[in-house]
Amino acid sequence: MSAMSSNTIFLVAPLFIRDVSSQLEWSYSYQTQWPGACKTGKQQSPINIMSRQAVFDKEEGHIHGPLVLRGYRDVTVTSVNNGHTLRWDAVPDLVAPVMSGGPLSGNYTFMQFHLHWLSEHAIDGMKYPLEIHMVHMKTGLTVDEAVLRPDGLAVIGVMCEIYSKNEESEHALEEIMPAVPGLIDPQARMAEPTSIDLTRLLSPDPQSYYTYHGSLTTPLCQEAVTWIVMDKPITISDDQYQEITKADVGGRDNYRSLQPVNRVVYRSLASCSSIIAPSLIGTLFAIVHCLSSTFGAGVNKGICLIGNFKRRLFGDSVKQCAKL
Repeated sequence: MSAMSSNTIFLVAPLFIRDVSSQLEWSYSYQTQWPGACKTGKQQSPINIMSRQAVFDKEEGHIHGPLVLRGYRDVTVTSVNNGHTLRWDAVPDLVAPVMSGGPLSGNYTFMQFHLHWLSEHAIDGMKYPLEIHMVHMKTGLTVDEAVLRPDGLAVIGVMCEIYSKNEESEHALEEIMPAVPGLIDPQARMAEPTSIDLTRLLSPDPQSYYTYHGSLTTPLCQEAVTWIVMDKPITISDDQYQEITKADVGGRDNYRSLQPVNRVVYRSLASCSSIIAPSLIGTLFAIVHCLSSTFGAGVNKGICLIGNFKRRLFGDSVKQCAKL
């Protein structure tokens, strides 16, 4: 990425997020009154992701290889309470983290991350106490262009579960917590820039995720987002959660209600391998589970394959299983 394109991204991206929050009067308490695509859109976010209905993209028609994350270990950010969330913005004019691969076509430049409590997405009907959103914009686009394109933005969603205070549970949020006491009041000034390791905020296995096309979860809810919702949560401490949720964001919480799914949700190869049991039979059942989410005939073939496995063990002839 050239110096010019990097400057363009950072000069406009943080302003875009601030303008949306400051110019529009909206509240999480009156979501039915949100304007724009929030009312009229057909592919809105967040959604309840059902793991058994997610499509395993074994042909890589939608997920093209591994997700690539470059430059996330040393990122200079400033923090702010914008009245709706606690947000950490990338500092303009500095080298930006870039995401590519997976379901994405091209490079996406990191803009900011922010927090929602409770989580906005649900997985198999379960909500988490906190969800982190890492917002990226397609490199080379202006903000006006990005929000009008279905592939203009990409957002990583990371779930957080709470454990008692210890070194492990405090590791993920350790670098951002010093700024939180100064963010309780939305009228507080933006904090001084600080350097953090964004990889701490990512799932333990960033290659294990669900992905779908959807929208921003705040007005104007433009349907310009490729969502990458990681399926393995990070751990945070109860003390950290209590401190974060003291922040004045206009109410007790700051999450949008679940929206109709009405579209395909894909799952990565790693998300399938994560359910594999230690035994060989368990592995076969796990593979069948992933294949059956893609094709209705997968279960029958899986049963056939497992039967053949048993037949081979006892020296019997195997059956011909239908091709997927």
